[in-house]
Amino acid sequence: MSGRKILVGLLAAVVVAACGGGGKRATKEVAAGMPIVTRSADSDAPANAPAHWLPPDAWVYNHWLPYDETRLYRLLGITRVGLWEQLRDDRRTLAQLAARHGWPDARTLAAALVAPEAGRVGPARLATLRQRALRTITQGHLAQHVFFHSLHQFGIASEAPAIFGVNDMEFRRLRRAELSPLAIARLHGRSPGEVQALAIAVLRERARSGVRGGAMPAAQAGRLLRRQLSQLPRWLDQARYNGPPPTYRGALVEVPRDYASNPAISADGRHVAYEAYRQKLPLAVKFGEIAVMRADLATGRSAIVSRLPRGGPTGPDPISAYNAAVSGNGRRIVFESSRGNQNFAKRYGRIGVMLADHHRTRGLDRRSQGVPDSQSAYSPAISADGSRVAYHAVRGGRTVILVADRHGRTRTAASGTPVGGSRFADPYESSLSADGSKLVYTLASGRLDDPAAARSQVLVRDLATGTTTVASRAARRAPARGFSADPAISPDGRYVAFTSDDPALGARRGHAGLFLRDLRAGHTRRIPTGAAQVLDPVVARDARVVAFAARAGARSRVLAWTRSTRAVTLVSRAEAAADGASDDPSISSDGRRIAFASTATNLDPGKSDDARAIFVRDRVAKTTRMVSDPLAAYPKGTVKPPAVRPVPVALPPPNALEAPGRHDVLVVDNAFVHGAERPTVTIAPGTRLTWRWRSRESHSLTVRAGPERFTGGAQNHADYAHRFTKPGTYQIACALHAPGMRMTVIVGSQDEPE
Repeated sequence: MSGRKILVGLLAAVVVAACGGGGKRATKEVAAGMPIVTRSADSDAPANAPAHWLPPDAWVYNHWLPYDETRLYRLLGITRVGLWEQLRDDRRTLAQLAARHGWPDARTLAAALVAPEAGRVGPARLATLRQRALRTITQGHLAQHVFFHSLHQFGIASEAPAIFGVNDMEFRRLRRAELSPLAIARLHGRSPGEVQALAIAVLRERARSGVRGGAMPAAQAGRLLRRQLSQLPRWLDQARYNGPPPTYRGALVEVPRDYASNPAISADGRHVAYEAYRQKLPLAVKFGEIAVMRADLATGRSAIVSRLPRGGPTGPDPISAYNAAVSGNGRRIVFESSRGNQNFAKRYGRIGVMLADHHRTRGLDRRSQGVPDSQSAYSPAISADGSRVAYHAVRGGRTVILVADRHGRTRTAASGTPVGGSRFADPYESSLSADGSKLVYTLASGRLDDPAAARSQVLVRDLATGTTTVASRAARRAPARGFSADPAISPDGRYVAFTSDDPALGARRGHAGLFLRDLRAGHTRRIPTGAAQVLDPVVARDARVVAFAARAGARSRVLAWTRSTRAVTLVSRAEAAADGASDDPSISSDGRRIAFASTATNLDPGKSDDARAIFVRDRVAKTTRMVSDPLAAYPKGTVKPPAVRPVPVALPPPNALEAPGRHDVLVVDNAFVHGAERPTVTIAPGTRLTWRWRSRESHSLTVRAGPERFTGGAQNHADYAHRFTKPGTYQIACALHAPGMRMTVIVGSQDEPE
């Protein structure tokens, strides 16, 4: 599924020009057919560091800002929005902004920022904080990360085995394949409620660790944590991967290609809204990384729905548009929109919800002034008649679902609990019936002190009567005991499809099945899916057809169940089954046409590569056609192919993972290994234990608890040894990938056998 990966705007053609490497050199490299090389703009970066490079320091990875950010705003007389505008370009620094506001000397400003800590820490620690503050002032990309990428951290991923059911590296691979964290968890038998509880616990532990270690003031830790917790529901449900691409010595290991994703077909089956990913850097920086498109199946043409930005006084204004939903006749399209980085178009600005109606586009949400929570609105849905739009936002410290009507009136249809408490409840995965009268969504809830008891239910809100009904139930008065999620409501509002692992419904705990609830008759039936795991069900009118993505191992297909015959048929096919991964189904109201995304090469004569594209299967005519056109996302005449296509960098063979010796521990990417990951090693006093790095990423080791403390610096090769002389238990972690990358060493007493 490599064609589906968002490569963070480090896009084909002239990449280095916007990343500090020099445009002439980049053009020459592309013309010579060499790999795409990126360069960090930060002056502290090594010579071969890629554009997204960050120093391998725990305080950077964990966003432990060494001062209270509100003090920065007061000293400079600026706002957080003004800081965002300055740091939008990696080549600009906070030092330049400070000089314009009366602070020409960066060291003086750094000292002033950390001055309140002088009474709480010793001279050595104060000097460290001052140096870190200086780096936030002089290093543009580092500052952008620490201030604005609060959920771009390794803490949650490091605990992926417990939270998502896979190890850290597999979690990242699945994220690059654009599975949301919640989808990854469901595929591995994890409840959305349990996932949220465990993720909150990790974020809280990271904030406490920063304060306890003297790396961050308590007030700033509270501000960071609230920001993270208010963004967490969006992050957990977000399929689009917005992280860095894989690189080797600054060069991309894959050549980015334009592609399409996330289809939404109109109820009448004529139009398909989808995302087109622009992977040509100069044009992505000018226009935005992602565009919302509308394909007209009658004419066979695609047109841009999202507007093209014009730029501004500080340079280009890349704006991405994505996550579209479409009205029944295809005229009205609602989508998310976010401004991006001016170097490589990466999205990191506030997310807003936009409504495009013919030639007019307007924003539906409003920014809340003077609040510390996330300001984004996301996950829009639109009724088929175009009368109502639902979307998620944070209001009053809690996640809510807002519903706006065609007259501009907005009301809260569902809400969670305020962030920061001992209990949580947040709505996810909403959609509307065709007339906008019913809203279906998932509610994940629980207590932080008992993640295993957290649950998720599928609820239906009647917007006319204000009543809420539990759809995920086996009988009229028996809500599901396992987790239920991933709902879709039929256009007529009578049926709800959802996934659940409730044994009372016939599922197996940890392996969700697909179910259809008849709200009027009050009964639930199971839809046969075999051994596959199910994602993203969609329902036609009267539930005559239910389509869904079925995953079995690395294989992903789109299937359809017909209620009248109870038969399940393959949708992702032409003459033969698709030879690539297929998912993200969307269905017309009558169930005849199903749009889906696929990397297949055998579904349409016009597509022979494995880049992701959008297809429509006509179940009556038994035809499949490609409807996406990524080139249509560029203004006419702007795309000029390079003389020679760039090539991916050649990776060295992986390090051989030799069996460690009796007193050796291997340090591989995101894990300590001694027989197993997260090992417990028992040794006698006086034993010398050696850690042998065999990783591509940098890792460190530090004693978090134990009779004595020692630290091995961040590296990705060589060895580190320590002789243990004091008996006791040592808890050891990688400071960069804590708390999940850890191990235990037990040093017995002198007379105990090893």
